[in-house]
Parts: sequence; C-alpha cells; structure tokens
Amino acid sequence: MQKDQNLADVNDKEQARQSLQLGDSATRNVGTTQGTVAAGDDSRITGALQKDQNGDDIPDKKQFARTIGAVTSTTITLGESGWFKIATVVMPQATSTAVIKLYGGAGYNVGYFEQAAISELVLRAGNGSPVGITATLWRRSPAAANEVAWVNTSGDTYDIYINIGQYAYWLIAQYDYTGNAGVILHTSPEFSETKPANVTNGQTYTLYNSMMKPTAGDVGALPITGGRLNGPLGIGTDNVLGGNSIVFGDNDTGFKQDGDGILGIYANNALVGYIDNSGLHMSVDVLTNGGIRAGDGKRLSLTSANNSTMTATFNLWGDANRPTVIELDDDQGWHLYSQRNHDGSIVFTVNGDITANTLRAGGAIYQNNGDIFGSLWGNGWLSTWINNNLVLDVQLGAGTSVTTWNNAGSWPNTPGYVVTSV
Repeated sequence: MQKDQNLADVNDKEQARQSLQLGDSATRNVGTTQGTVAAGDDSRITGALQKDQNGDDIPDKKQFARTIGAVTSTTITLGESGWFKIATVVMPQATSTAVIKLYGGAGYNVGYFEQAAISELVLRAGNGSPVGITATLWRRSPAAANEVAWVNTSGDTYDIYINIGQYAYWLIAQYDYTGNAGVILHTSPEFSETKPANVTNGQTYTLYNSMMKPTAGDVGALPITGGRLNGPLGIGTDNVLGGNSIVFGDNDTGFKQDGDGILGIYANNALVGYIDNSGLHMSVDVLTNGGIRAGDGKRLSLTSANNSTMTATFNLWGDANRPTVIELDDDQGWHLYSQRNHDGSIVFTVNGDITANTLRAGGAIYQNNGDIFGSLWGNGWLSTWINNNLVLDVQLGAGTSVTTWNNAGSWPNTPGYVVTSV
C-alpha cells in the first residue's frame, strides 16, 4: 500500500475494517458541535432520556403526552357520597375547550355491573360576552357521576365539581385541553356532602343504553300504566277535531269532550250523538243486526228475525187534532194505533180483526164462546140471566082444556108454566 493513497488502494475496505476491529460506524471527531461525537458531560448526553427511567425523566410529562397525541391519565379516589372538586381549569374566552373522562363509578361489589361506569365532562368557554363557561356531564350508568357544577374563582380560572355516589375508589381519570387552556386534576379532591355555595349548575345528559333505559317521562311518552295526554290524539291520522278528542283513521271521526260530563260522537266532523250521565243520545238512525234490550235483569227487547217480507215501523207522532199517537206500520200501511185525545181519553184502533180469548171493557167481559158478563145482567153472565128470566122449551101441541082458576087471585097450579088461550 502506498502512503500517498491514504488506504485508497485497499481492495476490500469492509474486510479491512473488520480486521482492525473498527466496526461498521463512521468515525467522527469528539466535540460539542454538530457533526462531532459527544463525550463526557456534553448536554447531548446529560439531556438525553434514559430508557431505564421509562419516561420518568421527562420534565413536562403532560406536554410530552399532548405532543405525541396521547391523553394524560392519572388515578383519583372519591370515597363518600357527595360533591368533589375534581379539577381546576383555566379557560380563556373566545374560546377554549377541556375534557375530563372518568372510568369506574360508585361501588365495588362483584356482580354490580353498573359500577364499571364511564363519565365524561366537556367544558367549553364562551365568546366573552358574557364571560363564562359551559359544562356538560355525559353519563352512561347509574353509578356514574350524577351532576356537574363550577365556580369562577378569578379571571379565566374555574373550580369544577361533580356529584357522585359512595365508594368511588381508584378511578382512572383522563383529560385533555386546547393549547390555550389548562387543567389541574385533583387526585384527592376536596369533599362536601352538600353542593358548594355560589356554584353554577351544569347540564347532565344521559346516554340511554340497555343498562339505562329511558322512562316514558324521559322521552315524553305515556307509560303503559297510564298517564295524561295534553291535546288531541290521532290514531293513524292527524286530528282536526281539536280539543280533548280522539280520532280513528279519519281525521274528523271519533270522540270529543264537549263539556262537563258530555262525550260527543262525531262522523266526518258532524255531531251524530253524545253520551252524558242520563244516557246515549243519537241524532241519527241506530242500525243493529242484533236486538235492542232495555232493563237490568228483566229486559225489554226489540228484535227482528230478518225474515219478514216487509219492514215495520213503530212510530210516535202527533198533530193539532191528534196530540199523541203511537202507531205500528209496515211498508203496506198501518196496523194499529193508540191515541191520546184532547180530553185525556185514549182510543185504541186496529186496522183489521182482533182475536182474543177474552175481551174486557170496563166491568164487562166478552168471552170467546159468546157469553157476556156485566152489570146489566145483575153482575152476572148473560146466559145465566136468560136461564133465570125467560121461558125455555115452549112447544106447540094439540088443544086441551084445564082448570086453572077457582077463586079470584088463586092459582092452584105450581108456577113455572105459561097459559095461553084462544
């Protein structure tokens, strides 16, 4: 090898480095400037992270976590049931944001799944007019935090409080904030059984799930156990009846409350009847394939076998000459009627024959055998009166003579016969 070649004439430089035990690194001069090898107490050595510290030697761990896109995490314990000052935040106006997330909740019994809760706080500063923040709590479990509130201690600094149940031990707390804000999470928060004075209440939102199902009241619905509906109801359609009404399929057909104790019945927006405490009142015909029955226990029925050749009508009417008439008709004409006259008397008239076993007119009785009972016959039957008062069995025979009279006023023969002479 030639000196003036400066090892350039070495055929296998890599093998030569190995032979000289130089390794595969380039060799640089020791120094403190760029391009030199650090040595001793060079800041490039003393300021470097040591891997055996596992990040404990990072000066600003929170900023480091935010720089690499990680969320700052710590552990907090909330023992009793009540209010805790969980954090102090700096929230500049116009605007800034901070979030705090808690894993775990109140309780630590095996099988109590609600305690594996998640609570999220979202804080948002205003636009400076007015000055302040907005705080919301998003909860997923009954064992999560229940409420959020804050106190403005000075300027843009606020103490943040939450309410949570008992035994909220060893919870994981994560938090983050915008670059112009700041969060100090208190790992051993101040406790108060009651809500601190002068706090401003935040808003709690429940994220409903299979564990926390909404009630009917939560979603503005009626419970299956019953409830109050304010306003008209439409089944399968809109409601145009208005007021306290229910319509079915047709927007103007249904029921409507038309006054105290009055339930109106409507069809196509027309009042066809109503119900009150005196009964059912209809202003249109009532058609039924069955019977109409009145009474409780012993009933009066109006029925049709639906096999007659004509339709019958039982009608009440009247005029100036006939004040009250109750009439039975069919399609061919009238059958009978009962009429109240001006003098109060009643006339019953039949448009045809009357067939009866016995007819009564006042005290008189007409039997189907032709006999008559009445006061004219001594309050007895006509047949009996005739038998007692008229001659029976008069026969025409040959002439004869008899002595019937001896002395004036003396009739020797027994009464019960007729004497005739020629």
